[in-house]
Amino acid sequence: MARPLDSPVLVIGLGRFGSALARELTELGREIMALEQDRNIVQHFADAFTTIVQADATDITALEQVGADQFETAVVGIGTSVENSVLTVANLVDLGITNIWAKAITRSHGEILERIGANHVIYPEQEAGERTAHLLSGTMRNFTEFSPDYALAIISVPPVLANRSVRELRLKERYGVTLVAYEADAEFQNISMDTKLPEGTNMLVAGPTDRVDDFAKRI
Repeated sequence: MARPLDSPVLVIGLGRFGSALARELTELGREIMALEQDRNIVQHFADAFTTIVQADATDITALEQVGADQFETAVVGIGTSVENSVLTVANLVDLGITNIWAKAITRSHGEILERIGANHVIYPEQEAGERTAHLLSGTMRNFTEFSPDYALAIISVPPVLANRSVRELRLKERYGVTLVAYEADAEFQNISMDTKLPEGTNMLVAGPTDRVDDFAKRI
């Protein structure tokens, strides 16, 4: 059965990563329960989230008492202790939570999390560094990697591609990327084979990560 896109999310750990995630989910209208062991942090965010609970997520009984087992999706943002992170993920697996996201400090930490049952492992610092590198590499305005092999990028149209139809550009054949949309009047518009993009227009390009990266560097 497909998981509802608006199902509640359990966010564990309100450090920089966890609190930013919880705020973003809240702004998107998602129902969350934030879990944090540090009383001072709980008090700090008391007015930010509808449901925030002080509890030790390494204690499975504490998780059961707050109803963690009622969630299908949980995000573990603990980053200061590998041991606490691993114990928390193990507890979530034991509680039957089917969709577990977890922050990892190192690759070895991430591998452990995957082995014990985390469905998705996040490397915030590494991903931020990679994204910055892509943005600095050329004409990219934004870069989002949806998996290790697929990315979307907003790229400014260079003179070499300007005012030529999508059919004539043949981006798929020449570069292995797909032109998805372009920006006009502050909104992204659909693309047709006859669309011509003015120089400097933002275009949304999709494809394998290495192809998108290479495309941005070559144009």
